[in-house]
Order: sequence, then C-alpha cells, then structure tokens
Amino acid sequence: MKVLITGGTGFVGRYVVEELENKYQLVLPVRNPEKLESKGPGITVEEFPEDLSTVVEKHSPDVVINLLGILNEEPKKGITFEKVHVEFVRQLVDGAKRSGVKKFIQMSALGADENSKSRYARTKAEGERLVIDSGIDYVILRPSIILGKGQKLFEDLKKFSLLTPVLLAPKGRVQPVHIDDVVNTIKKAVEDESLRNEIIELCGTRIVSYKELFEFALSYIGRKRIVIEMPSGFFWFMLPVFRLLPEPPVTEDQLYLLEKDNVCSGKHKTQKDILGQVKVAFKV
Repeated sequence: MKVLITGGTGFVGRYVVEELENKYQLVLPVRNPEKLESKGPGITVEEFPEDLSTVVEKHSPDVVINLLGILNEEPKKGITFEKVHVEFVRQLVDGAKRSGVKKFIQMSALGADENSKSRYARTKAEGERLVIDSGIDYVILRPSIILGKGQKLFEDLKKFSLLTPVLLAPKGRVQPVHIDDVVNTIKKAVEDESLRNEIIELCGTRIVSYKELFEFALSYIGRKRIVIEMPSGFFWFMLPVFRLLPEPPVTEDQLYLLEKDNVCSGKHKTQKDILGQVKVAFKV
C-alpha cells in the first residue's frame, strides 16, 4: 500500500511517519527535508509543490493523510489559515479524485465550525467540507490539544518561564489527548477498510482547566512557576500590547477559540470506539 502524508515533519507527522514507515510505501512532500527524522528505503521524499494535486497524481497513492495545519499565520510569507486549511486541502482532494485515492484522512480540530468567529475554526470546517463532498471515503479527526514529546506548548512555556516567575492562563477547559491515541487512530483508519466516512473526536479521560494544563506542562519541563487564571477580558485588554511582540502569547483569533471549551461534544465517535481504550494523556 502507498500512503501520501502531508505535514510529515510536524509534531504529529513525525510520529505517524515513524509508525507507518516499516509497513507501507510513504510519499512525503516536504519543504525542509532536513527536518525528516526518518529517511528509510520505503520513503519517497518530494519537494513541496505549489500545487499539491501534482504530487498526488504523480504517485497515485492508495491513501492520503493530510496533517497540514497552523495555529498562527505569517501573511508576509503567504502562510494563512485559508491557504493551509482550505486551499491545500482543495488541491489534495482534486489530485485524489483524479488518481483514484481510496481513502482521505484529514486532520481537523475540535471546534471546527463554519459559523465560528475564529478564522482558524472556520477554515478547519471548510477543509472538512471539501473532504466530505469529494466522494472519496474519508476519516476526519478532531483532536483536542495533543500531548507528547515535541508538543509546542512545552517549548513555548520554556521560553516564557525564562522571562517571568508568573504565567497567566486563560479561563476555560480542555480535554488533552495522548499522541499515541492520535497515531493509533490514524493507523487504524489506514488499515481498516470498514472505518470510513466518519468524524472522530480525539480527547483524553480528563477535562482540565488551562491553568492545570500549564501547571502540568511546567512540571513536565522541570520549571517551577506560579500560574494565575485570568478571565478572557484581561487578554482582550492586553491584545494591543501582545501585537507588538514578535511572538504574541495569544492572538485575537485564539481568543475567539477560547470562548468555547475545547472538549469532546459527544456527537461523534471517539478513539475509544475505534481502539477500545483511551490512553492517559498526562503520561507522556
């Protein structure tokens, strides 16, 4: 079986490539090949093209796994939510339809909603719609925050904890999922032909506050800092200051996302339905 994976050098992508590389032929379109941790004989590396449909048509994979996604935009570089979450998906879907791809596995996000005030959530939902309407069998994954080695939250808190003894956490709840559950659900979607045309929500066993999540992350990286929970109004007030920073701790779009808890809705299957169990997210 041949599997094309976009986002293979990202946080989730590295785990997925490692899990699948000894079982399948993998095609990885990447911008920075040096970031690939695995370059085994079963891996074909392609330069990331302007139009992703071309690489799909060139290799005619059985399965496409799209893991492309961004949390922050870089408009000057042409990196926007619309480009990454919608246009790239459109290109992949177009190539997949012309190449006879059997299944399309799409990484989305909890909170994907075409009516959201957040452009991140809206574009994630638009990407889902393109996949659903393609006519190709699909599995759409909606994870809460994913915990595992390499999670960006750990790196961000390392940097911020060097600057201040006090960290501020937004008010809200989140239901983190273990990286292994995400990878194993993707693997199941690749291997199980009966698993198709499903939206799967990926959440762990515990719902925690962002304050508790930050405290766990600080403990994980070995830093002792005070974490204070603040209402969203404070972050809206501070937004003009944050915009002046090269790496803002929070953006306007993220504040819109925080208006809703990042927890499973109960409207869709979860990884427990697919895998039979849920791994404790905080044991990473």
